[in-house]
Amino acid sequence: MITKNFRLNALANQYAAALYQHITTTSGGHFMIDAGSQPIRVEIAGGVKGVRDLIDGFALEALKEQYPHGQWEGIGIELLGRCVNADGLTPAGIEIWQSMNADMGATVAGRSNA
Repeated sequence: MITKNFRLNALANQYAAALYQHITTTSGGHFMIDAGSQPIRVEIAGGVKGVRDLIDGFALEALKEQYPHGQWEGIGIELLGRCVNADGLTPAGIEIWQSMNADMGATVAGRSNA
């Protein structure tokens, strides 16, 4: 867990659950990343917690590095608030997931995706 902010944690958990449901529904619990023209199949370990770890590492950590102390959490709340609603995952949530997926591929390929 990257933050102690209750609202941000709640949204990150809600997003992780919705995203896990999306991934398991669309591909049976795995996803593909493109690591420099090398497709890699990634199995989700740990269910929703595994997805939450990805959100922490590829979304919240990026915000924390990009914005001054304190501000990143408010931005994270705003961002993750757009990713989920009462019905689950939103189009914005899928778009953020696609961005995280690209960042994972860039990380595995050893390049920056900035």
